[in-house]
Amino acid sequence: MSPWAKVGTGLFFFLLGLGYLCQPTLVERVVSFLRDVVLNDAHIALERRKWGVFFLLISVLFLYMGYTALYRLP
Repeated sequence: MSPWAKVGTGLFFFLLGLGYLCQPTLVERVVSFLRDVVLNDAHIALERRKWGVFFLLISVLFLYMGYTALYRLP
Protein backbone atom coordinates (compact mmCIF):
# COMPACT_ATOMS: atom_id res chain seq x y z
CA MET A 1 0.00 0.00 0.00
CA SER A 2 1.44 3.37 -0.99
CA PRO A 3 2.08 6.02 1.68
CA TRP A 4 -0.54 8.35 0.18
CA ALA A 5 -3.13 5.59 0.25
CA LYS A 6 -2.35 5.01 3.94
CA VAL A 7 -2.75 8.72 4.68
CA GLY A 8 -6.02 8.80 2.73
CA THR A 9 -7.31 5.73 4.56
CA GLY A 10 -6.30 7.26 7.87
CA LEU A 11 -8.16 10.48 7.07
CA PHE A 12 -11.23 8.50 6.03
CA PHE A 13 -11.29 6.57 9.30
CA PHE A 14 -10.63 9.77 11.26
CA LEU A 15 -13.65 11.45 9.70
CA LEU A 16 -15.75 8.34 10.22
CA GLY A 17 -14.73 8.22 13.89
CA LEU A 18 -15.56 11.88 14.39
CA GLY A 19 -18.88 11.30 12.67
CA TYR A 20 -19.74 8.52 15.08
CA LEU A 21 -18.77 10.65 18.08
CA CYS A 22 -20.02 14.10 17.07
CA GLN A 23 -22.76 13.68 14.46
CA PRO A 24 -24.63 10.44 15.16
CA THR A 25 -27.69 11.68 13.26
CA LEU A 26 -25.64 12.06 10.07
CA VAL A 27 -24.23 8.57 10.56
CA GLU A 28 -27.71 7.20 11.20
CA ARG A 29 -28.91 8.66 7.89
CA VAL A 30 -26.04 7.02 6.04
CA VAL A 31 -26.65 3.76 7.90
CA SER A 32 -30.33 3.84 7.02
CA PHE A 33 -29.23 3.82 3.38
CA LEU A 34 -26.81 0.92 3.97
CA ARG A 35 -28.92 -0.92 6.55
CA ASP A 36 -29.65 -3.97 4.42
CA VAL A 37 -26.05 -4.32 3.28
CA VAL A 38 -23.82 -4.09 6.37
CA LEU A 39 -25.19 -2.42 9.51
CA ASN A 40 -28.37 -2.05 11.55
CA ASP A 41 -29.68 0.90 13.61
CA ALA A 42 -29.79 -0.97 16.92
CA HIS A 43 -26.11 -1.75 16.69
CA ILE A 44 -25.22 1.88 15.89
CA ALA A 45 -27.30 3.24 18.75
CA LEU A 46 -25.87 0.84 21.33
CA GLU A 47 -22.24 0.81 20.20
CA ARG A 48 -21.74 4.39 18.95
CA ARG A 49 -18.88 5.37 21.27
CA LYS A 50 -17.07 2.05 20.90
CA TRP A 51 -17.12 2.26 17.08
CA GLY A 52 -16.14 5.93 17.15
CA VAL A 53 -13.07 5.27 19.26
CA PHE A 54 -12.21 2.23 17.14
CA PHE A 55 -12.26 4.25 13.91
CA LEU A 56 -10.21 7.05 15.49
CA LEU A 57 -7.56 4.52 16.58
CA ILE A 58 -7.49 2.96 13.10
CA SER A 59 -7.08 6.45 11.60
CA VAL A 60 -4.12 7.21 13.88
CA LEU A 61 -2.50 3.92 12.84
CA PHE A 62 -2.89 4.62 9.11
CA LEU A 63 -1.81 8.25 9.46
CA TYR A 64 1.32 7.19 11.35
CA MET A 65 2.18 4.47 8.83
CA GLY A 66 1.68 6.87 5.93
CA TYR A 67 3.68 9.66 7.58
CA THR A 68 6.62 7.41 8.41
CA ALA A 69 6.61 5.97 4.88
CA LEU A 70 6.58 9.44 3.33
CA TYR A 71 9.37 10.89 5.45
CA ARG A 72 11.69 7.98 6.16
CA LEU A 73 15.38 8.49 5.62
CA PRO A 74 16.90 6.86 2.52
